[in-house]
Amino acid sequence: MGMVSIGGKLERDSGSIRLCKVIAVEGTDEVYFFDALLRHLKIADAEVRDVGGKDQFKSKLPALVRMSGFSDVRFLAIIRDADSDADAAFDSVRNILRDQQLDPPGQMNQFSNSNPGIGIFIMPGNSDTGMLEDLCLKTVGEHPAMECVNAFIDCASGLNDPPKIAAKAKAQAFLAAMPKIANSVGVGAQKGYWNLDSDELDNLRSFMDILR
Repeated sequence: MGMVSIGGKLERDSGSIRLCKVIAVEGTDEVYFFDALLRHLKIADAEVRDVGGKDQFKSKLPALVRMSGFSDVRFLAIIRDADSDADAAFDSVRNILRDQQLDPPGQMNQFSNSNPGIGIFIMPGNSDTGMLEDLCLKTVGEHPAMECVNAFIDCASGLNDPPKIAAKAKAQAFLAAMPKIANSVGVGAQKGYWNLDSDELDNLRSFMDILR
């Protein structure tokens, strides 16, 4: 069993849904990030569950719908990375939901007027390409450590075999510059290293408002 966030507390997955608001995310890193964000927003009656990677939504969302406790769910939010194509990511999730006789929203970053209400947020938001790391980095764009991070990335980019995903390398470099090293963006969120009050999170916070 993996980790889940239940009402702002991280614990082992018991295999059943316990709260009426559920957020399905790609992996453990996202569970840690959204656990921190929910606590920051003072949303205490939601749980965050990971599906084990973006390629697992097709099998894990149907399993979530069949899980004990799902009949009591009032809101289901699905949050995944855009990667190279936000529209394709959105359409993929919509099709999976339709296959489960659920009513997805007509646009990304919104909820449907159904029971349960279904929302899909594609990170980093605004139909941009990218992932959670991109969104986190935007929140600390003015942090003094970013000068060091950018210098490191410029140097690393010139290697014969440079980092394949620049955002992940950049996020790790930023976290390495913090007082206590965090080995992932999710742990970084738990330690308060990302600015959860940043204007860059306005769209995500607006999306989460319906869960209040």
